[in-house]
Amino acid sequence: MKAILDTNVVIAGDFAAEGYDISVTSLTYAELTQGVSTAADGAIRAVRGAELHHARRLLGEGLPFDDEAAVSYGHITALVHAQGRHPRARRVDLMIAAIAHANGAAIITRNVKDFAGLETLVKVIAA
Repeated sequence: MKAILDTNVVIAGDFAAEGYDISVTSLTYAELTQGVSTAADGAIRAVRGAELHHARRLLGEGLPFDDEAAVSYGHITALVHAQGRHPRARRVDLMIAAIAHANGAAIITRNVKDFAGLETLVKVIAA
């Protein structure tokens, strides 16, 4: 089965998911790049940059937020609204979920709460 690693899993360096064909999203790389570029300390910036380079080398190109994911995002945000919640604060997580949905993949995360309520559309797996 296909599975997408959430950003928090990649940050933890936990790239192994036995039994899954794993991927990441371009949004995860964007979040990681933000972490590199906003680090105030040069040493921290260098470590984060090296970790990002390592992740990219091991995990390859990120799955994009494309037109299919945009359609999935509409379904996902409608589901979130139907549950009486607002998607704005969780926008990137929901976009990652939309990429997973559009690609028929599960999400592996260290924080299943970020994807609460989406289980009817996307399988969420605790790391």
